[in-house]
Amino acid sequence: MKILYLDYDGVLHPSDVWMIDNQPVLQFKDDPSLTLFCWAPILEAILDDVDPTGQIRVVLSTTWAHRFGFEIASENLPESLRSRVVSCTEGFPAPRITQITVHAEDNQILSWVAIDDEFGANTQYQDRLVKCHGSLGISSIKTQQELRLKLDGLLK
Repeated sequence: MKILYLDYDGVLHPSDVWMIDNQPVLQFKDDPSLTLFCWAPILEAILDDVDPTGQIRVVLSTTWAHRFGFEIASENLPESLRSRVVSCTEGFPAPRITQITVHAEDNQILSWVAIDDEFGANTQYQDRLVKCHGSLGISSIKTQQELRLKLDGLLK
């Protein structure tokens, strides 16, 4: 199985998400017109272009899945992304890379790429990681290019 481990905050929208009345609210002062999941269509387009047959599945590696549960976290995604989602990582509050590698090992997943804004200084899996800038997420052209290359690599 070919997997994209997907974070939300700092990837599909800026990382400035706060809980207000137990609801996530994006409070990005640099551009108040941005909304939660505003960059999800970019990921949709990349996956549809690189993998039109849907071989790459998505595993949620986001605090949203831990906070709200897998079903609610999945429901926030557009349908074409949601249809690729198969599960989520566990082990919060362990570092994200630990959650990912434990999930991959437990599920015997050898082919994976992860996109996140919080990998820390981990270099062991650098060839599998696409690190986003928390304010730009996947809207960065450089990040999009890197993700395309790594997803292409999964399919080869």
